[in-house]
Amino acid sequence: MLIYVTGKSGSGKSTFSKYLAKKLNYKYIDVDKIGHKVYECPEIMDNIYKLFGKEIDDENGKIDRKKLGKIIFNEQKSKKVKKFFSITWKYMKNLLNNEITDNSVVDWILLPHTEYWKNNALRILIKSKDESLRLERVTKRDNLTKEYAKLRDKASINYNENEFDFVFVNKYDNDLKCNVLSIIDYINSAPTLTVLGTQSPYAKENNACPSFLFSFYKKNLLIDCGSGSHRFFNMDKLTNLGIIISHFHRDHYNDLYNYMYSSLVMNRQNILKNPINIFIPNQPKSIYEDIKNEKLTFSNITEINDNKRYLYECYEIHFLKTIHSSDILSYAIKVVLKDKIVVYTGDCSYKSKDDLIKFAQNADILICESSLLVSHGFPKVCNHLTALQAGEIAKEANVKKLILNHFWPEENVNNYYKEAKKIFSNVFIAKEKDVYLI
Repeated sequence: MLIYVTGKSGSGKSTFSKYLAKKLNYKYIDVDKIGHKVYECPEIMDNIYKLFGKEIDDENGKIDRKKLGKIIFNEQKSKKVKKFFSITWKYMKNLLNNEITDNSVVDWILLPHTEYWKNNALRILIKSKDESLRLERVTKRDNLTKEYAKLRDKASINYNENEFDFVFVNKYDNDLKCNVLSIIDYINSAPTLTVLGTQSPYAKENNACPSFLFSFYKKNLLIDCGSGSHRFFNMDKLTNLGIIISHFHRDHYNDLYNYMYSSLVMNRQNILKNPINIFIPNQPKSIYEDIKNEKLTFSNITEINDNKRYLYECYEIHFLKTIHSSDILSYAIKVVLKDKIVVYTGDCSYKSKDDLIKFAQNADILICESSLLVSHGFPKVCNHLTALQAGEIAKEANVKKLILNHFWPEENVNNYYKEAKKIFSNVFIAKEKDVYLI
């Protein structure tokens, strides 16, 4: 998994990041140091000189980053500075994409203002208890004047604490190391949510149709199993597996038969001792009967009743009947695990908005379909939600995280992110094989 650590200069984020990476045996990535490599590229240097002239050089004829910094911090909205960022960012992204890999701790002040913020990562903010002490530390560490330190600090960003999983206050004592240990305990003990599929009505390349897997101490619960999603599933997890189908459109249940047949084969091989447990709607009747009467399976079938609460292993499950299309019965699903709540909307119309807001109130995670975009001119009410409407539901339900899914395969997922982000701040784009800590 990725871990993002951010905070203002002098807050202690680098000390925290290095210690966390060491304890986890993760790669430590200092983005500031990667940024320095930008100035080693002759093409970039030529463009910077064209913008700012040779007055930014030091006595050795090399760029004086403090001189350049004064211009950047003083003239952030100028055309020159905007051009500077566009020139350097493209090169910087190439460097970052080669550096940022799974099992990394990324130390970066500007993370929340970059496109990397939409990706799944554990987000940690380090704050200073004493702002004057923080600035004093910065001036000494970087050999700055107080005026320059304040100028640089003023140009820094403000952080929305609601977008972070953890916010730690650095008292400049041993507490910071204790906080690292608490993060490690959380990573080792938290339930997980793994993305197995995100696209609809078909999938391209390394994607699949919607599917999400909960795991906690070898107890597994799968919500939907759209076309192709089973290839991202570890079949060892068939042991103690529950499967919930939100509705009978093929992009949400096609792979159910793979699991059913696999359960039979693995039972005959004496690998699977207990049947898988499958929860399904009872409409359309023909599909319900087909699944219920399937002989080539080692499973128990339970018909969903939205007036009942279900207990499966360590999971408490609730259902909400939603409006989707006239030919099927569709459910939103709430999973309560320990003291955490995750809600999955399934596919639904904006007509279900008020019911969904009540159903998802104060949830830790809302996995919401966002099939459509307002920018494409879809009507406000149809069979699916726009990304903007997903943001509205998340905001009014006061959830902590919004994970978007159910993407049109030909659409750039960044467009869904931007639209939802206009309404709700803590937005993530679901991506196959991503693992979220709950």
